[in-house]
Amino acid sequence: MQRHNLSSNLVISFLTVLRMQSHTKAAQVLNLTQPAVSQHISKLEDLLDVKLIERSRGAIVPTKEARLLLPDFERLERSVEMMFDKARTAARKSPHSVRIGAPTSMVSFLLAPAVAAMQSENDKVFPVIREVDDFHVYDMMRSGEVDFALTSMTGNDAELTQTMLVKDRTCVVFPAGHELDQNGHAGLDLEEIFDFSFIRPSAGTAANRILEACEKSAGREFSYAAETSRLMTMEVLAGSGIGLLVLPGLSARMIARQNLKFRPLKIDAAHRTCNLIKSRRKRLSPVAQKLVDGIRKRAKVLASEFPQLVMT
Repeated sequence: MQRHNLSSNLVISFLTVLRMQSHTKAAQVLNLTQPAVSQHISKLEDLLDVKLIERSRGAIVPTKEARLLLPDFERLERSVEMMFDKARTAARKSPHSVRIGAPTSMVSFLLAPAVAAMQSENDKVFPVIREVDDFHVYDMMRSGEVDFALTSMTGNDAELTQTMLVKDRTCVVFPAGHELDQNGHAGLDLEEIFDFSFIRPSAGTAANRILEACEKSAGREFSYAAETSRLMTMEVLAGSGIGLLVLPGLSARMIARQNLKFRPLKIDAAHRTCNLIKSRRKRLSPVAQKLVDGIRKRAKVLASEFPQLVMT
């Protein structure tokens, strides 16, 4: 198979199967048949000459080779999405569109409330949201894919400004009924959790950096039952009892529900900083600036709403 036969459809089908943890659900999302999705993945494996998917305790996980390629797959997916976004924006010629890159938990607790507040005041805003892992955000800002971004990443880029909004504490997520499911939301000592197996997030994510900080603080390593790159997949694995999660507090609260609980860790060395990133040289549009101002206001009230999770 020739290199020019690499279609974005093949890559998008592969990524969607990983996120949905099901070929059938991925087919529904993509408006394809299940055999078509399976054929896309087989073609992609043939083209690249590597196996991309394996199963671990019933979960669909990327192979070692696939994990190396994931950043490139996701970059291609974003590039395709960006082309359509630009085309839609150009056709609409709307001054109300704002492009934002952010991980899901920051969308939930910072961005979405700020958008809702603007809409309640009859301010027109059309957010175009890229829910991405933290390590993609700086590349997206440099390339002009987004107008501003929310991220836990920090860096020294002369072209970008960075403002710290809040810090969220580290939490352990476990299934309801687990032996850690007691004492409500009382904090856990780090040594209390090392006897359990965990789900390892991908390198470069905030959750992975937190895990590494915990291991460094304790001077020992966790044992791992699986590895995945998406919060949705982590939630599925943890809910199935495959392993526990160590997550930033806002992420833990976002996925907590009847079958998943969380408790904060008593550790100061591991936390996530939620930062606002924007360009020094490019002025935000009036609607984007108002949205940024709303996000800053929202950040100020988070600590009072979730004092056990958020610090300012």
